[in-house]
Amino acid sequence: NNDQTAKAELKALLESHLYCPPIPSFIIPGVAAQTLLASLLVYAFDIPIRHMLFCILYPTYLIFANHFRFGNNIAIRQRSHHHPSNLSVVMSKIYSESDSAWFKCYMLSFMTVGVLLPLLTVLIAPTDVAEAAISHLLVLWTQIICETATMLNPYVHRYISFLIPMGFSVYRQGIISEWFSDSLASYDYEAASASGTSSQWYAFGLFLASVNAIMWTANLFVFLLLRWAPELLADEKCESPEIKWKMMV
Repeated sequence: NNDQTAKAELKALLESHLYCPPIPSFIIPGVAAQTLLASLLVYAFDIPIRHMLFCILYPTYLIFANHFRFGNNIAIRQRSHHHPSNLSVVMSKIYSESDSAWFKCYMLSFMTVGVLLPLLTVLIAPTDVAEAAISHLLVLWTQIICETATMLNPYVHRYISFLIPMGFSVYRQGIISEWFSDSLASYDYEAASASGTSSQWYAFGLFLASVNAIMWTANLFVFLLLRWAPELLADEKCESPEIKWKMMV
């Protein structure tokens, strides 16, 4: 009884000192608006079930991992305000150079090539060109939704924030390969017989798939793995609570 009372008092003491910051105000409306667009894409286009399942199951897995393995970022949230890497410091920036001119240009270029041009393509291009581009656009847009919900969320552990772009980027490598193959096949077999604007769309679809393949591959193997991950996963930003595993996994 004394032990249980002591544990209860200790738990109450920890909870009383645990900082529970509000979720940034932009997250909920931002995620809602982005999810609406994703829903419209799913409604308007025939997207393979395996891609839609990944867009549902992988984020669900990360939600459970964030809660049960990392305690909703409790290790960082319970740090004192006097700690050199307290919650405010850790959450202030997702990347140390995020305000630099080169990084803003970097993000703008990927938004243009990865989202805006493919969105234009699926809306007005011929069916073959649009269908080749839609799967990658949906999975990338789902990644953006998850990043909006987590990157500056104080209740999301930094390792989970890392796994979102990492997991989606690895999965999208296969989709980009399919996009390029389908675009090349369409260009070879149908561009010759098409005329005017249609022929230009087949060439543009192949060009867009090629540029996306180059840029996203470089982003994965250079920026994510070699530049961003070492900084994001540093001990002062990525401390995790100790847990006792009840079974070998």
